[in-house]
Amino acid sequence: MSIPVLIVAALLFFWIIGAAQRLKRLRSAATTLFAPLSSDLRQRHAIALALAHASRPMLGDEHALIVRLVETAQAAGHTLDAAQARSMRGTALQAIGEAEVALLQALDALALHLQDLTSGSGPVAAITELLRQRDTLQEQLAADRHLYNHAAQTYNDALHLFPTTLVATLLRLRDAPLLASGAAPSRGGVLVSRPTPMI
Repeated sequence: MSIPVLIVAALLFFWIIGAAQRLKRLRSAATTLFAPLSSDLRQRHAIALALAHASRPMLGDEHALIVRLVETAQAAGHTLDAAQARSMRGTALQAIGEAEVALLQALDALALHLQDLTSGSGPVAAITELLRQRDTLQEQLAADRHLYNHAAQTYNDALHLFPTTLVATLLRLRDAPLLASGAAPSRGGVLVSRPTPMI
């Protein structure tokens, strides 16, 4: 084999190694930036459980809305645990989205019921504070979502840039799902694309 051919082969080899390392680094950055969003979701689970507990004196322990909220909050937590144990692979974000939309619906249903009971005067102090925390948390979710989306889009762009896309195909790398707002600001949700289930 001639020296020019060997040089070209060596350059190609080192380019492939470099491209693969860059893609893995970008994917790792996106995964790392999902961690704060995950922390916010866990905080919302805690707020939901605290709201259920604070509502018991007013509604009773076995009220259907309270039972539903507790069950969906616990299920959302278990789903997030399972997804992180799998390093957010496969349909992990999809599963989180489905669990979180159930939690959001249960959380909103209880909040609206409590507001109806108080005839527009607002819930008791503890419940009012928990609802305030829920709304404040949405702002943090939006900020974390923006950072994650930027990193994920950077990775996706690199993934589809020729000839890097050939390396991506060789390594079987896939697009990172993007997150988008999926609810009114006061209802604190994010959506996952692919198709888009709510978080």
